[in-house]
Amino acid sequence: MFYDVIDSPIGTLTIATDGAHITELHIEEDRYFTKTPTNWTRNTEHPLLLQAKQELQEYFIGKRKTFDVPLRAQGTDFQKQVWKALETVPLGFTTTYSKIAAVVSKPKAVRAVGTAIGKNPICIMVPCHRVLATNGSLGGFVAGTERKQSLLTLEHAI
Repeated sequence: MFYDVIDSPIGTLTIATDGAHITELHIEEDRYFTKTPTNWTRNTEHPLLLQAKQELQEYFIGKRKTFDVPLRAQGTDFQKQVWKALETVPLGFTTTYSKIAAVVSKPKAVRAVGTAIGKNPICIMVPCHRVLATNGSLGGFVAGTERKQSLLTLEHAI
């Protein structure tokens, strides 16, 4: 695994690749990502990491609405279904945990969907920040609701 870091308007981002896909993108203070694994190697010139950094920079200045870099998240089949559903929520829009549960054909599994969303290993590019509680409140976010609010404001979603 190779990784690099990027400064962004919402804090330092750590991006990782398996050499063929972006596999992780974490925001500083992510409760599931406390430090870079020792088996990862920093590589500031890896083509996929350079592409991901460029796309993120374009996203943060409002020039990019979708990401083209190839993604592959590791997780259970259920988690992968939920994360794939997140990718269908376009920039500028939000959805709810219950709507994502319906999309993955598990309408009663709202809490399980919320847990899967919270474990999304590729934040921003797989837009877990676009999911709100049914009552319209922000709900949770792995790197804090202030950052979630910042991303939604950047995207003109709320």
